Amino acid sequence: MPIKDLIKRKESWKKWYKNNRETILPKQRAYHARIKKLVFSHYCANEIQCACCGEKIIEFLSIDHIDGGGTQHRSKIGKGYIYFWIKKNNFPDGFRVLCHNCNQAIGMYGKCPHDKLK
Repeated sequence: MPIKDLIKRKESWKKWYKNNRETILPKQRAYHARIKKLVFSHYCANEIQCACCGEKIIEFLSIDHIDGGGTQHRSKIGKGYIYFWIKKNNFPDGFRVLCHNCNQAIGMYGKCPHDKLK
């Protein structure tokens, strides 16, 4: 396909997306939520919760790279695509579900304050 046709197709798609954004966005958000829940379910044994503190509210949970390297990994695959990447790669080892607080504490301090409680 010639470059001109590709450019026209891309511009046409952008225009269509802009005109249909209100219809598309809720569907995209719902799909993303389903994939996120699928990934969380895989990495949680019984129920979806933080592996450290037990937080169960999904909006507070995230995926953690157990051995670190999350920043480099996200820069390779693109920000916001970790859940899709995990599903596409058949749920590889090296990930767990943590709440944002535990994840940030481990990233900043090397351990979570909840470790003192255990």
